[in-house]
Amino acid sequence: MMFFQKLRKAQRTRQLGLNSGQMGIYNRYLREHEGWEKHLKKSREAIITAIDAAKPKSICILGSGLLLDVPIDTLISMGINITLVDVDHPKQIVKKYSSNPSIKFETHDLTGGLIEYLLTARLKGINFFALINQILKASIYTSNADLVVSLNLMSQLSDIPIEFIKHKKTLTNWQYDEIAKAIQQKHIESLPKGKSLLITDIMEEFYDDRGKLIATRPTVFADLSMLSDVQEWLWEFDTHKTYNEDAITKLAVVCGLVS
Repeated sequence: MMFFQKLRKAQRTRQLGLNSGQMGIYNRYLREHEGWEKHLKKSREAIITAIDAAKPKSICILGSGLLLDVPIDTLISMGINITLVDVDHPKQIVKKYSSNPSIKFETHDLTGGLIEYLLTARLKGINFFALINQILKASIYTSNADLVVSLNLMSQLSDIPIEFIKHKKTLTNWQYDEIAKAIQQKHIESLPKGKSLLITDIMEEFYDDRGKLIATRPTVFADLSMLSDVQEWLWEFDTHKTYNEDAITKLAVVCGLVS
């Protein structure tokens, strides 16, 4: 029985894309370097601004990934203790920084356990109400760092589980949105008020070749009215139409302090 459970978990890991997501991100970054770098630069600058204001001795980066949007060299030079949190740390990042005493890696499912649930649950037991209940009862990751940064993460938290569910179950669009909202709201609740910075895309914007906006789709459904010192910008996410073959995709990004 244990063998089959491990086999099922390994198969689900592949289906959920936990081993390949970072590579896809990096390939798109290389392909869309100019547009991405503008967004990543704004993200790094927002973190430095928050550090200048808070003067933290420790910082926790949620969704650290490939560190493309983390001013890691600046943080190290400041002598700040850094905790990098992700569901699957890229091997090259671990190899590069694991020997640095100021950097600690933590592996957590920031969906509140939903990914682990999908890795191990029987498909027959997976339905809308079971998923919502799983999210609501899940324990949330908390950090004692002086500054916590949710970094281009929140809209992605629901992507992996929802895409998996769509291949296995038939739910309504409203139910998918409610699952995403529950995951995102849970994430907001995990961010300590007064010492957290949230950077996230909130809307996909689709443009034709003439630059005309032709459609939008929200990526965040949770309430963000608690944010202060808000900045907004557009992320030129995909100009080669590999994300949406019918349009150029830009992401509306919001950055603010959780208060």
